[in-house]
Amino acid sequence: DIVQFNVGFNVGRGDYNDHYKADERPDRREELTQLVRWNHHFESLGSSLRFSYRHYSDSWELRTHTVQAEWVQPLNDQFTLTPLLRYYTQNAASFYVDPKPGTYHLPDVAEGEQFTADQRLSAFGAVTLGLRADYQFDKDWSTDLRGDWYKQRSDWRMGGNGSPGLVPFQAVSFQWGLKRAF
Repeated sequence: DIVQFNVGFNVGRGDYNDHYKADERPDRREELTQLVRWNHHFESLGSSLRFSYRHYSDSWELRTHTVQAEWVQPLNDQFTLTPLLRYYTQNAASFYVDPKPGTYHLPDVAEGEQFTADQRLSAFGAVTLGLRADYQFDKDWSTDLRGDWYKQRSDWRMGGNGSPGLVPFQAVSFQWGLKRAF
């Protein structure tokens, strides 16, 4: 077993506005990240379970939780498969506003009031399913191929409904890697 615990704290100041969107965000952000990882090896199967939990919070009142599990299964001395399951959830930032229902127009906002309709700061939940295949050519060279299916929806938010104006989003991604040890 291997256990890891990380804590990170960041303070940023500056222009956080998205100039491609009409928004007014705070010019200061304090962020706290906590991460716990636990890897357990199953000797009889030659496999390992990798589990992690990440909590994020900031001064914009954004709170996120990420839970991830991976199963590392060697099939022989050269080939390994690793399926992955991840769940992510967040509440909306304190100044997030949903567009008016049925439109992309923002509700009326008072002059000088902070606001954004950026969906990255809305309330939603997301699921990722992934599979990675690794192949070790020799002691120095290896390659890997990974595919992920990602889907986010407002009603997948843990602890309540998400932002009603959020359009469901889905993506498929692939990564290929080549490594050489020195």
